[in-house]
Amino acid sequence: MTGSLGSRYAKALLALARVSGVLVPAGIELALAGATFTQPELLAVVLNPGIAATDRRAIVEKVVERLGLSAIVGNLIRVMADRDRLSVLPDVVRAYDSLVDRELGRARVTIRSAAPLTDAQLAELEALARKLTASAQVVVSTQVDADLIGGVVLDAHGTVYDGSIKTQLARLADTMTGARA
Repeated sequence: MTGSLGSRYAKALLALARVSGVLVPAGIELALAGATFTQPELLAVVLNPGIAATDRRAIVEKVVERLGLSAIVGNLIRVMADRDRLSVLPDVVRAYDSLVDRELGRARVTIRSAAPLTDAQLAELEALARKLTASAQVVVSTQVDADLIGGVVLDAHGTVYDGSIKTQLARLADTMTGARA
């Protein structure tokens, strides 16, 4: 149920952001709010029924002010807080990102490598990701994973392209083990 609830909030925000021409900035603000309000200490306070609703509302208002959120994102957070729905904020962030990606024709990819990538390597992998996803624009996040030994693993929408040495060695071991049997 939280996924569909998060999707409904995300669609409402998308409609407002589209009219205001702030699709991407609203997403950045929403992600910031999501990261802030899902901190366990803050979430425990703003969702605590033992704390008066007016006090919880005042805390949410202070946080919204400190984050400098726009009216549309701030109002969304206030509405969610009034309805004790801040716990679904991560679902709203994911759904909003997905909706904006679809609208802008962009794809999100994660690239894991054994060592940090150079700018040239990253540019080459971004070009490959655009080709693999058939998207004009890609949003890349990178992770260093020394367990890969070498090579890279590219994850685009759940499709994994694994060019790591770790996987190649595992395949080689399987082939050698299968040959003996």
